[in-house]
Amino acid sequence: MNRALPVAKFTAIALTLVCLIALPSAYLAAQATGGTIVGTVIDSTGAAVANADVEARSVGTNVAATAKTGDTGLYRFDNLLPGAYKITAKASGFKTISQTADVQVSRTFSLNLTLVPGSTSETIEVSGAPPLIDAATPEIGTTYETDTLRSIPTAGAGILGVINLSLLQSGVGSSGGLGAGTGPSVSGQRPRNNNFTVEGIDENDKGVTGPIMYVPNDAVGNFTILQNQFSPEFGHSTGGQFNTSILSGTNSFHGTAYEYFQNRNLNAIDNAVVLTTSPGTKPKNPRFDRNRFGGQVGGPIFKNKLFFFVNYERTPIGEASTPAAVLAPTALGYTQLQAALTGAGASTANVDALQNWAVAPSSNGSPFDMCTSQTPSAACAATVPIDVGTLPIQAPFFQNNSDLTTSMDYNLSDRDQIRGRYVYNKLSQIDNTATLPAFYTNVVIPGHLVSLAEFHTFTSALSNEVRVGYLRTGFNYVVGNQTFLPSLDA
Repeated sequence: MNRALPVAKFTAIALTLVCLIALPSAYLAAQATGGTIVGTVIDSTGAAVANADVEARSVGTNVAATAKTGDTGLYRFDNLLPGAYKITAKASGFKTISQTADVQVSRTFSLNLTLVPGSTSETIEVSGAPPLIDAATPEIGTTYETDTLRSIPTAGAGILGVINLSLLQSGVGSSGGLGAGTGPSVSGQRPRNNNFTVEGIDENDKGVTGPIMYVPNDAVGNFTILQNQFSPEFGHSTGGQFNTSILSGTNSFHGTAYEYFQNRNLNAIDNAVVLTTSPGTKPKNPRFDRNRFGGQVGGPIFKNKLFFFVNYERTPIGEASTPAAVLAPTALGYTQLQAALTGAGASTANVDALQNWAVAPSSNGSPFDMCTSQTPSAACAATVPIDVGTLPIQAPFFQNNSDLTTSMDYNLSDRDQIRGRYVYNKLSQIDNTATLPAFYTNVVIPGHLVSLAEFHTFTSALSNEVRVGYLRTGFNYVVGNQTFLPSLDA
């Protein structure tokens, strides 16, 4: 049954939302999903140039953000999508100056511009300038961009993907024996102290700590690790801050197909394999096949307005089965076991059922002594020998990963942008934790991450972001179709 919301309650909610939207981003900040450029516009004497027009225009999408300098010549651009931008400044009585800058996720870079007297119709193009540095914050961090993410082999090893690149940084090491958690150790802290986000959305595994979602390397626009002195918006953890941003579409259609292949024939033979190989036999690595392949496409739906990006990747992994063995009663042993239980007045239903799955092996000549009575101190007072044999077990291993990554960017106006992201993971693998192969089953682990954000610029000094995030994962364990004896109720 639907009920009308009381007018007073509705009014209170509406006023609350209006107040939240009107707050400056500096006071209501979430984890940054874009980059920031700040700087000062001065003249050739070093004096600040007030009311200068500054523009940041994306090279890929042609989308522009504008600002005016204040009395001190300061300008600022927040929430810029990662990528190359052309920063232009002009003021009356000065030549226009233009310089290309690279914006990175979760980073604040400084770019000061110097105007020289002349006509605004004349433009000075600055080229060959050194890379921008973060002089506005005390953060210690590193950002890896698309080309690096694709070209460094370390990023392709294992399910952590680009997170492996953090091991290249000083002060970042493998987890070692520092405690539970997934991922590296930052500044000597436990991996549990790390914080993982995708497009600013929390994706931490609340059980053991670590990333839940996987974003393929080729779908990552920027990957940033902040090690220390990060701003309050990153909160949550005292370890490393790992933020992943997804590629966006541009004004040009572009597509890629890729494959990364590893198997035992491409890997060097491990010394442990050599030591366990029989003399006169050529050593061979155990089976290992990992084939990561996929494709992507991105481009404009409406040029300068609406852009899309889609990446799909699949990674089947096959490894050698793990040999194991358990002791099980032989045919004689089952007879001895049933006789002992019957003599003790106990039910033989469990033994009858066990014979269906633990098929009687051959005797190994070393009977197992089963205790049939105990003293009050729990010591065994009487035993019955049960003939047992070795039951060999082969535990197969495989994983199939399917990963879909998408992004949407809509430039409503010079003051409003909407960004949407959707990541889907599906891991299919065999659940071989049961003792007997008859009870192995397939398990499917899905994951969904959604991010939808709206950015609005009120003035050059006041902006706001509204973001909604959704994360879901689960473990779909199943039970096989085995049937048991009527005497068993489960």
